[in-house]
Order: sequence, then structure tokens, then C-alpha cells
Amino acid sequence: MKYSFSLNPRASDLSDGLNQEWLLTNAGGDFSSGTVRGCATRRYHGLLASQTSSGRFMLLSALEDSLVVKECEIPLSCRIHPGIVWPDGWKLESKIVCNQQEVSRLFSIPLPSGEHIYLRRAIRLCQNECRAIMRYEIQDTPEARSCGDVKLVVKPLISCRPADYLRHADQAHARFLRRLEHGLHHTGFFYRPDDSIPPLIMEMPSQGFHLSCFDAAPDWYYHILYPSEKYRGYDWDEDLFMPGTFYISLHAGTPAWISAGTTPLTETPEALWENSAEGKDFFAAPLLEHLRREGSRFIVNISGESLINAGYHWFGPWGRDTLIALPGLTFLAGNVQAGKAVLRQIGQAVQRGLVPNLLGSGNGTASYNSADASLWYMLAVHRLANACPQETTFIREECWPTVKDMLFHFARGTMPDGNGNMLVKTDADGLLHVGNRNTQLTWMDASVDGMPVTPRHGCVVELNALWFNALAFARKQALLYGEIPPVETELLKRLEKAFRRVFIPSGNDRACMDGGLYDTWSSDEGCSRLIRPNQVIAAAMPFSPLTDEERLSVTDCVKKHLLTPFGLRTLSPAHAEYQPVCQGSQSERDRAYHQGTVWPWLLGFYAEALLYTCVEQDAKDFLRLVTPLFTNHLQQAGLGCISEIFDGDPPHSPGGCIAQAWSTAESLRMLLLIQDKYPAAWKQWADTLPCEQHANRADIHITENTLCGF
Repeated sequence: MKYSFSLNPRASDLSDGLNQEWLLTNAGGDFSSGTVRGCATRRYHGLLASQTSSGRFMLLSALEDSLVVKECEIPLSCRIHPGIVWPDGWKLESKIVCNQQEVSRLFSIPLPSGEHIYLRRAIRLCQNECRAIMRYEIQDTPEARSCGDVKLVVKPLISCRPADYLRHADQAHARFLRRLEHGLHHTGFFYRPDDSIPPLIMEMPSQGFHLSCFDAAPDWYYHILYPSEKYRGYDWDEDLFMPGTFYISLHAGTPAWISAGTTPLTETPEALWENSAEGKDFFAAPLLEHLRREGSRFIVNISGESLINAGYHWFGPWGRDTLIALPGLTFLAGNVQAGKAVLRQIGQAVQRGLVPNLLGSGNGTASYNSADASLWYMLAVHRLANACPQETTFIREECWPTVKDMLFHFARGTMPDGNGNMLVKTDADGLLHVGNRNTQLTWMDASVDGMPVTPRHGCVVELNALWFNALAFARKQALLYGEIPPVETELLKRLEKAFRRVFIPSGNDRACMDGGLYDTWSSDEGCSRLIRPNQVIAAAMPFSPLTDEERLSVTDCVKKHLLTPFGLRTLSPAHAEYQPVCQGSQSERDRAYHQGTVWPWLLGFYAEALLYTCVEQDAKDFLRLVTPLFTNHLQQAGLGCISEIFDGDPPHSPGGCIAQAWSTAESLRMLLLIQDKYPAAWKQWADTLPCEQHANRADIHITENTLCGF
């Protein structure tokens, strides 16, 4: 049974579902998204957003649709304007069903007689082309058959802009509109205001008794408001272009279709609709299968390159995020070929031993400003070797040369700054040093006014643990291949001693750190006594410089200070710098991003570290603790999705992207680790989880009273 989210919103309360968002994606990274109430609250809400090698573009923002029944026009849509939510189609919605394949809404349409007819409107994305298909069907009931001619009226509202920016009225845009006619059986338009933006082609086929036409009458709709953008400190007022009106007659029991894509229709909408259905299940367990399907939405092919989108709605392919997420999205989820394709693609982009932090495809230009992405690459290859021993040939031929190249450059120094000083280098003890006080080269990379919020230069705990693991893995692989181990592996003994010397507290500091590890160390600034989650990565490594007793001490420290039902805090609440919530303007959020904010992806490493030393009861307790992540949260923000971040303090409200690749991947990997070690405990827990989620109400941040104030 697949996960599905069924909602019955109250017609008297617009706030029901306004903060619950649905998301459809395809294999090209295109997406369609909106709120449960059909009212856009973000610039990223729209029916068709196109992913290209230079970025994402919002093409079709909305449809203003209505039914004409017995000469009365009844609206189905809604949007926010200053001081009003209009039209009020949300009041007619009686049921909404969302899953990874389709979003459908059932409207209860009142008739003058007091009876009702029911219209189902649904949307799917085609998997292998940039196209959304909308389906309208009146349910075949005696009331519908007796109410006479019913006409569907649809006015597209178009943005055709980069997804991160807003459109404002320009009367010249009408000249970019071209009407399409294919006889009596096909009608629509072509619109492309800028050659850098993909075209939008909308078509409405006439079928059987459904006669359609398009009346070109260009106009602008002014001041559509997106309150979530205002809440985040961004521009939030947009004008949308309306090219004209589609008309089609509806008959009960027979669907009508609208296509919106970047190319003309070459198949019937019915065929495209059926072809968009999901594939076979890989996992028998519903939750695992749901997470696998969620993970698959991030694996995309952009201009022939296999990539992983870091998150929806606004993140593109990032090197670090890709490689942390890769095992959970691919090797462990039954999609080994995709994982290999991504590793091959990234390997080809490596320069001076560095993986780009910002990958070129999907973002525009590659950026080499990450000290740890290469270390995550080597860990991903390590995980592939462990999970898929049959891939020895691929690893040796495609990945092993890249691993050796990374070891060579990291040991000798790489990433020169403007003065030629290496920002990544290894000292005589084997310790890896990165950056300076003006750089942000680890995953905690938020900055305000050009300065890091969480300076982490010098020796960084997780980077040195990843470096140690990479050297040990390289030695193991060389022996497996009958080769002399790379000369850099001679650093291992010195690195182990040095790691323990600079990161494991002693004396009074041991109590100060509550059994945990220092986060950073440098010879001139000493050690950082902030309790952060990065230490758990050191305890989770397959080859770790820590003993089992020290792994246990680290997990106990993290459990006491950082563990929540939704992930690990980025800073202990005991510290003065702790930020309990992540909200407000961009700079306010950046100041909190790694200063207490909870990140779900860290749960995978916490579970891995825990399983080295725990007993079955510890695993049971941990599963009970994180249950809200797989129940309540799946109804909270992006329906069925796992968010990027959560507030540090209860109730741990979700924030950031509604669907994040490494959140999803590491949640799946975490559950698979526990299932593998303690299958009975895992099954007992998993059997208590519901498949069908009835998400009737979530935490509401945007209320109807707030809307009326715009």
C-alpha cells in the first residue's frame, strides 16, 4: 500500500492546509507545486517549473478556472491580492488527495435546485518531458446528467521567469504570444518572452462531444501576493500575464484535458497520463518504499548529465549534498546504476582533487569552494564498495583513479587563495587544515555580510575523521587490487595519534565537553568548546580513530545535548550563542542556520554511531523518539516530504526547503541500518505506522486573519 495524503478541508476556514504543500517532480527536475488550498503562497508555487542546465524557470503559475452551469459562473481557483483572497473556489473543495504521482481535488458544485454535482480536477507531470497534464471530469450522476450544458472556462496565468524572481507587468509581452490552431480538434498558444527562458505551449484538445476553443485576449493580473516570501524577507508582489481564455464543453463521465509544456503535444493526453504512473515497488515495507520514491525525485538528468537536486523548491545540484545523499538515494535504494552515473559525472568534474561545491549543470557555473566535498566523494565510493561488492570493476576503473588524485592533492595542498596560499593542506602529523577566519568551507557555511556565522577553520573534527577514513579505505582497496597502497596512507598512524590529541578533551575539559569531542582546533586559536553534531560523524565512520568506548561517549553527549525527534541540533542549548528558532529575514535565518537549528540528515550518522555500541533496547528507544518525523511531519510542510531543517526548540517547526535530498536519503539509510541489525525491533515499530495519512490540519503560520491584512 502506497503512502497517500487525504484531506477534507473546512469550507469556512482558508487556513486549513494553507501551510501544507504538495510537490510533483519528474526525471528532468521539472516540478509542479502549490498549497493544499490551491492558493499560492510562494514564488515557487506553480503548475509548471522547468529545470534547464542554466537554472529553474517558473512558466505556468496558475489557472483561473471556473464552471458555467445554468448560466451561472462558479469559480474553482483562488489567489491572494491586497486585502482579499479571490476568487473563492477554495470554499467548494470537499476532498484533496496528494501522493507522489498526482494531486486531485474534488469540488462540490451547488445547483439552483439545492442539489450538487461533483467535479474532479487532477494534475500529473510527465516523467520524461517538461509537461503538466490537467484533467477535469464531472462525476457521472443523475444530477450531472440533468443539469444541461456545462462549460469549463480556463484562463492561464503565466510568469515565464527565473524561479527565484518575480514578474511585473510589461505591455510589450503580448507580442510574444502566438495562437496555435490545429483545426477543430486542437487549440492553444505559444508564448516565449525571452530566448533564455523555455517556451510555454498550452493546448486543449477537442475530443468527442468536448468542443474547445482558445480566445486570445492578452491582459495582466496585478498584485498577486505570496505571504511566505514576505515572511522570509523577500519581494512578494507579482503581476501575471493572462494570454486569453480556453473554453470547453463538459459532459458527465468524460474527462477534458489541458496540456502545458515546452514542446507541442505528440501523444494524446490520455496516453501521457497513463505513462506518468509510478513504477514497481522495491521495498515491501510501505515507509521504506515511500522514502525510496521520495528520494527518486531528486535524481535528475539535466542536459544529459546525471545529477542530484539538493532540494525543492530552490536548491540545485550541489557537490557536498549530492555525495552525502547518494548512498541513501541510490545504492541502498535499488538504483545502483543512477549512483554510478552520478559518481562518474562528478569524477569528470574534479579539478586539483576538488569536487565542485556548486555543480555547473542546473546552476550555471561550477564553483570549487568546498573543502569536504571530495572527502564525501571518497566516503560515497566506500559505501558503494560495502553495499555492492559486485561493483569492484566499476570502482577500480571509474573511481579509484579519482580517489588517488584526491589523496595526492589533499596531502600536498590544494585550493589556493588569491595570494597562492593553500586553503586545504595536511601537516606533518597528517592533520587536515582548511580555510582561514574569512572562509566557510565546510557544510556549516552560512555567512552574513561576507563573514562566516560559524567560523570553522583549522582542523575540523568531521573533515579529519573523513580524511582518516579515506586513507584507511584507500589502503584496503589497494591491497584488494594487489597494488602498493598510496604513499599518503603512511599518514594513518600519525593522524590517529594527532586526531586523539587535538579533538579528545582531557582534564577539566572532558567534563566541560560532557564526553564529546572538540569541534575545531588550530595551533593559534586552540580548541572550540562548542558542543556540535559534527563529532558524531567521527563516531560513525567505518574506519574511525575512536575506540568503541569513545564512540559511545560521543553518542551519549550528542543524545543529551542535540538529539530531537527530527534530527540533531547544530549547537547545544546550553551555549549562549544558541538560536532556538530559524525564522525572519535572510540574515536572521543565516545567523540561526547552524546555531541550534535541527538538521534531519545528521540522524543517519547518529544511528550509525549508535549501532556500533548499543543494545536492542537503545534502538527501540531511538525509533520511538523519531516516530514524529515519519508521521506528524509528513503532514506538516511538504506532504510526504522531509524538510531541510527544524527549529531547535519544541515544537520544532519545519523550515527551509519542503523536500531535501540528504534529509530523505539519510532518513532511509538510518532505518535500513536499524532494520539490518535489529530486524524484529524495526518491524515491530514499522507496523505501528499508518500508510494513509489523514492530514486535516497542520501548524498554521499564515492565517485567514493575516491574509485579510494584505
